[in-house]
Amino acid sequence: MSPSRNPGENGVAMMVRWQDWANVLLGCWLVVSPDQLGYSLNAAASGNAFGLGAVLVIFNLISACRLVEKGQEIFNIVLGIWLLLSPFALGFEPEREATINAMTVGALVAVLAVWQMRDAIRRGTK
Repeated sequence: MSPSRNPGENGVAMMVRWQDWANVLLGCWLVVSPDQLGYSLNAAASGNAFGLGAVLVIFNLISACRLVEKGQEIFNIVLGIWLLLSPFALGFEPEREATINAMTVGALVAVLAVWQMRDAIRRGTK
């Protein structure tokens, strides 16, 4: 799926990539997931989910609005890798729901970032 063009300020076209919005939704999910999945009493797991969820939402909203043009994919790959490793680094891997959630969202964030990079390379913008 290729990005669509929307007119921006002063008639300048801006790229709208669906992956940015998917990451915003994943960030929103991370913020509410401790309550929804029942691990809100685990400070490490819920703090990780709240914090990274908020970062994903804010950063990808900035990216979706095209306030950041370069490096957002690398940042999302780093966040995705951290989410994959965080259950083991923070010691909440026995918490099954939290571990599966962090690893699944992390894998999705990293895959979406790689997809964005691939699309940018195919368009010749990177």
